[in-house]
Amino acid sequence: MTVGRRQFLTATAGAAALGVAGRASAQSEPDYGGWFSDVSNYEETVDKRGQDRVEIRVGAEGNGGAYAFDPPAVKVNPGAEVVWTWTGEGAGHNVVSDGDGPLDSGDPVSEQGATYSHSFEETGIYKYVCEPHAGLGMKGAVVVEEGTPGPKGPPAEPDYGGWFGDVSNFEGTTVDKTGSDSVEIAVGAEGNNGAYAFDPPAVRVTPGTEVTWKWTGNGGGHNVVSDGDGPLDSGELASSEGTTYSHTFEDYGIYKYLCEPHKGLGMKGAVVVGGPLQGGSGGEGGADIELSGPGWLLAGSVLTAFFSPLLFAAVMRRRYREQPPVPDDADLELASGPTPVAEAEEAEPAVEVGHDEFDPWGTASLVAAYFVLIVLLWVFMYFVEFLGRVSVIG
Repeated sequence: MTVGRRQFLTATAGAAALGVAGRASAQSEPDYGGWFSDVSNYEETVDKRGQDRVEIRVGAEGNGGAYAFDPPAVKVNPGAEVVWTWTGEGAGHNVVSDGDGPLDSGDPVSEQGATYSHSFEETGIYKYVCEPHAGLGMKGAVVVEEGTPGPKGPPAEPDYGGWFGDVSNFEGTTVDKTGSDSVEIAVGAEGNNGAYAFDPPAVRVTPGTEVTWKWTGNGGGHNVVSDGDGPLDSGELASSEGTTYSHTFEDYGIYKYLCEPHKGLGMKGAVVVGGPLQGGSGGEGGADIELSGPGWLLAGSVLTAFFSPLLFAAVMRRRYREQPPVPDDADLELASGPTPVAEAEEAEPAVEVGHDEFDPWGTASLVAAYFVLIVLLWVFMYFVEFLGRVSVIG
């Protein structure tokens, strides 16, 4: 059995979500005080907590040209290293804190691949700009905060907004490939009155999954390009069978793409990154957690280990209440005549549990079950850490 890193983490998240009923998973957006009001590519803060190294592109498309940071707003843990990497697009750029802050990359540069990094140790909101292009909206922010990202993702049935209205091989179902480290999509598959389709046209994957488009060699030249401002661009048209193009999706969302020459024929597709808990509603406020069979087993084991001491205490307390001690025969002897007694104040009865009321076999069975559970969990972690027979992969 192989338990992936994502399965292991989502199983733990699932145990936490199941133990706290009704708790919303959506994270509130930080208050930037209008900082991003003129930044065209800002939509929300990208939560990168849990990562030791986070990359931001300098000179990305936005604000009327190559005048944007991508992503413009990120959330990281204290101690995380943030690396700004220059795309080489546009004029010279730099990274400088707004006001009294720690960021200063120096003079503007335009060389592709140039980098500047800073490790954030203190929590807070760190705003920054590109000095030459701040007036165009080339601004960003790093939010340093404890914690880990809450589970989230697109809804169970994504709304593609009519994107697949003219795609003949889309049957209304998004193919679920969550949990897979790599997924393949055929380019030039049969559909749309010829070899003008992606197959499958819509897939759902887990963050960190590598998606590879593989050309069939049919239907002439094709390419893979994002619809709008997206990460996909396979370049020039290709027609050779076996040609491939790959992209690894890290962030939650719905990524629409197309073949430029054949978009009008319906050669379109979509990759949905992230998925809700089976049967969940998705979206804000939903518990969007993906658990496989081993994941559910692990989550159940964690919950059982946590609640078993409470269960043991509840069982023993109930036995104590339902089986009061039987009085001795001497206490049942009746006096020969009525004996006047003084009325006493009501008091809680003092009950002493004797040896005869203690169930050693029941207690031993509960303790043994709890001990076996602990041993199983220990063996599982032993294999993970030392023997590698159950591997945690990423």
